Amino acid sequence: MSRPDESRCSLRGVRTLLLAGIVGVVACGGGLGVGAGAGAGAGAGAGAGADAGAGADAGAGAVAVADASQPPPDDLPSVRAQADAWRSAHRLIDMHMHIEATPDHMGRAVRIMDAVGIGVGVELSGGTVTHAKGQPSEFEQTKKFADEHFPGRFLEYMNLDYANWEAPDFAAQAVAQVEEGARLGAAGLKEFKRLGLFLRDRKGQLFKIDDARLDPMWQALGRLGMPVSIHVADPKAFWLPYDEKNERWTELKDHPRWWFGDPKKNPAREELLAALERVVTRHPETTFVCVHFGNNSEDLDWVDAELDKHPNMLVDIAARVPEIGRHDPERVHALFMKHQDRILFGTDFQVYDRMILGSGGNGPPPTEADAVEFFQKHWRFFETADKDFPHMTPIQGDWPISAIHLPAGALEKIYFANAERLLAKPLARLRSKSPSP
Repeated sequence: MSRPDESRCSLRGVRTLLLAGIVGVVACGGGLGVGAGAGAGAGAGAGAGADAGAGADAGAGAVAVADASQPPPDDLPSVRAQADAWRSAHRLIDMHMHIEATPDHMGRAVRIMDAVGIGVGVELSGGTVTHAKGQPSEFEQTKKFADEHFPGRFLEYMNLDYANWEAPDFAAQAVAQVEEGARLGAAGLKEFKRLGLFLRDRKGQLFKIDDARLDPMWQALGRLGMPVSIHVADPKAFWLPYDEKNERWTELKDHPRWWFGDPKKNPAREELLAALERVVTRHPETTFVCVHFGNNSEDLDWVDAELDKHPNMLVDIAARVPEIGRHDPERVHALFMKHQDRILFGTDFQVYDRMILGSGGNGPPPTEADAVEFFQKHWRFFETADKDFPHMTPIQGDWPISAIHLPAGALEKIYFANAERLLAKPLARLRSKSPSP
């Protein structure tokens, strides 16, 4: 694929405007960028380790609107100023990225990260640790490249190699893989939606999410202190009829493999979510980051209940703000306040030959200026009280979203402090190798 057109606005120019505070030039009206007023302490702030259950919810029971917890309108400028200071100091951590380890692709990602204030990106497609004799693994190559060319900017998660998954000793092989990943410096494991949807044996039977052969591996990940970012299900529309009436048709027609509405071939969405819950329940010592807002962003009550039940469960918000933002903003605000210790910032920002901003299709490739605006609309969603504005990933649906105006204390946790607690040791190692400012 050709390199996206960058003629609209150079990143150098964008960053100059951002650092000068002239953010409206490249953002949605009144959008937020990296402010000029720096100064938020740049310390690592590492927490108590990988136990994501520490410091639990701010309240129990069903989500309720609590007006007293919301910042008054005149507090919004101070919240924005604090967030701008964090971005100027590059404090933010994006827990959900996919960046190809090449000079062009990682270089492009870092330019955008610098422009929007992301200090560290978590590369979830780090690769497998299996390899031919005498050759480095895909994971080793990815980590070495990032560490040498962009020190201090990326943490890598490993991916499981399922090539031998029908072998009698696959359970032991899986454990050996994650132990090797830990030895090589993997910060965690990313499991894609292969389980339950794509991986099939010779008889055509699906390898299910809660297959017992994976239990020793899930247990080993807890022992090793490696969190799991796990993707198992997609939006409800991906199970509805595949036609122009589907609200995600623009996206689905460009990605027909994302449609799972044939019950003869695919399990029900609810079945996948139930299998995920069984795994999280069986392994309370392992931390599961259920990506895309718990894999069920359209059902806030479900997400709330699962977080209540499972102290070892966290969620990221990657590629789901368009869905979260459709809900009543006061209700979303209350949910984020209640679970502010369990929610992680992430975007599903991807850089390969084509850049992907949460999702993408066959239309014109996004520019770097588009990527800056993509991040700024996240800031607008979290930091303002704006109503009914266009979301950051139009291909995901034609509807407006409303902002949830979180206070600075909650933003700090979601933007970086929760990630610093979850990945304290890997981040400490990464920052020790980072060049001095």
